[in-house]
Amino acid sequence: MTNSWKKRLAYLAVGTVTVAGMTGAFGTAAFAAPDDDRTAPTSGAAFDAYAQELLASSADVAAVLPGDSKPVVYVVKDSTDEVVKALQASGIVDVKTVDAPITAYADTDIVGGAGYGALTQPVDNTVGLCSVGFSGWSTAGEPAIISAGHCTDNSARTLAELTLPTGDPAGGGASDNTDIEPTYAVGDLAFSQFGGANDAPGSDGSTTSVDISVFNVQNADLNTLAEVTDWTTSGTEDLSASTIPVRSVGTAVEGPVAKSGRTTGFTEGTVIETKGWANVSDHWVYGFMAELDSIQGDSGGAMIQGNTAVGVLSGGTTSGGINYTFGADLQAGLALAGGYTVALYLDAPVVTSVTDGGQVYSGSTISGTGPAGATLEVSQSFGNAGDSFEVAIDGNGNWSFPAANRLGEVNYTLTATRGFDSSDTTSFAVDVVLGAPAITSPFDGQLVETDIPVISGTGYPGATVTLTGDVTGEAVVADSGLWSIETGGLTYGRYSVSATQVVEGQPASPAAVSTFQVVPVAPIITSPVSGTTYEPGAAPTQLTGTGIAGATVVAYVNGSSAGSAVVAENGTWAIPFAAALAQGTYEISAAQVINGVGGTVATVNIAVAGTGGSTPTGNGPGLANTGNPAMPLVGGGALALLLAAGGVLLMVRRNQTTAADRRS
Repeated sequence: MTNSWKKRLAYLAVGTVTVAGMTGAFGTAAFAAPDDDRTAPTSGAAFDAYAQELLASSADVAAVLPGDSKPVVYVVKDSTDEVVKALQASGIVDVKTVDAPITAYADTDIVGGAGYGALTQPVDNTVGLCSVGFSGWSTAGEPAIISAGHCTDNSARTLAELTLPTGDPAGGGASDNTDIEPTYAVGDLAFSQFGGANDAPGSDGSTTSVDISVFNVQNADLNTLAEVTDWTTSGTEDLSASTIPVRSVGTAVEGPVAKSGRTTGFTEGTVIETKGWANVSDHWVYGFMAELDSIQGDSGGAMIQGNTAVGVLSGGTTSGGINYTFGADLQAGLALAGGYTVALYLDAPVVTSVTDGGQVYSGSTISGTGPAGATLEVSQSFGNAGDSFEVAIDGNGNWSFPAANRLGEVNYTLTATRGFDSSDTTSFAVDVVLGAPAITSPFDGQLVETDIPVISGTGYPGATVTLTGDVTGEAVVADSGLWSIETGGLTYGRYSVSATQVVEGQPASPAAVSTFQVVPVAPIITSPVSGTTYEPGAAPTQLTGTGIAGATVVAYVNGSSAGSAVVAENGTWAIPFAAALAQGTYEISAAQVINGVGGTVATVNIAVAGTGGSTPTGNGPGLANTGNPAMPLVGGGALALLLAAGGVLLMVRRNQTTAADRRS
């Protein structure tokens, strides 16, 4: 697979146009002076001269076009260049921004399937013509290309140079390679093996008999992409304009397969056998067989199934007019290559919760999707300030982060990264407007024992928070984002409050609402004692305990209502059992009710032994219904709701109120 390298061709560099002596009527002053009442030209020689002067004046001026009533000038976003500032202030041009200067895409992107030549060092007059398999990474995260080992001629060819797509046969060049034309030097050989170690023939049955090479990409002008070209855009010399992304690396399976190479381009076929060996030019190679078109020069090219990289093209043959291609197992080869890996394509993050240029509330959540398991790198900027942070993308491909806690336009850039791979960047801007403050204590639905001295939360620093409803008041949000308003003390009951915030010059925010209850603490059950197993005839005859004087204690046995009693002035209460406790196990619960509000629950578990000490489960006789009837929860809820609320978070007052305090 070699061909005479007929002549050494000078590489074509991207030229720079130098414009000199442009001091005509539309010089610097025409766009620098905001008060200048002249208009900029939009056609003819005058526009041409004006555009050239602007382009030559600053590297941050990316493009100049005529426009309708005034020229349209594209400048680099966030540029601090004085020329750009003057343009933005002049008013005589329509200024639009771009993320970066305009660069040529053309032939500096390396993709799988592109042609290259492997050369000796020093260079002789021959070259091994092969195809790039995949872009890759070294263990240090430096770019590389992966191809076939036999392309290096027993590691004698240690240099790689890309070839011009239209000079390759797949791009319309002569089939005898007489149109071949080198373009860019790639770098030096890092690893190569054809067959066994040191390019020995290897052996049938050994997965270490491979066909793989790796070249380090040392040309900073080149950009490796985790994509495989389909060769449909070779006429533009830009093979990256139509590609298949490589999203994973795997083992070939029987079924559809495709390959990309410099000679026959992109072809599709079928893997018919896997996990076997072929004798390729007297070297054993582990891999798979496919019915697939390929010929010389396609060696090393990418072999993919869907978006999965499975092999590099090692060799081929024909039978009865059918082309057979043998692919070298990619993972087996990489296992010997010293830690080199295939570069993988990551989809750019997608924002689903907001639109570019739309509004979001301060403190609200911005969310979207991205590559599962990757990291989202977020940069947010506002004026001359900004910061960066990282967010994990979960296993389902979802991510979220809070909007910047500031008002006005905020610009975001998002990039997904995983290992050394990174996605294209997603950019958008939002207008952050004042959102509702948060009420964090007590939170909505919270049961709070005994008392609530303050209501507190978070908000926009410097804003004034106004509380309405069952508690009223105002507070200024501290620089820390915290605020609090004293309640003056709340008795047992159900309460609801609303909070809004306002900043000077801004409309009031939406309201945050918290509905909560102040409830009594759980009573103390003194008898029976939890965990006790009682002998027949020795079980307690009543449920007793202590609580808040005047409160009603309601009780349940094994989930069934079992009566109530009012707590006496001395803080004690008792609810007799309706009959002696029979053999079985019992869960006995009690709660206090004050002002129609039920408190938290106290529970004991006991057993009454039967003959021989066994304790089968039983419902028991329940308790006698003495004292006042159980008072319902405010809102019509039953005490059973309290029994199910063991997981509810409770805020306990630091200084508990005693029964005597309640009486006074």
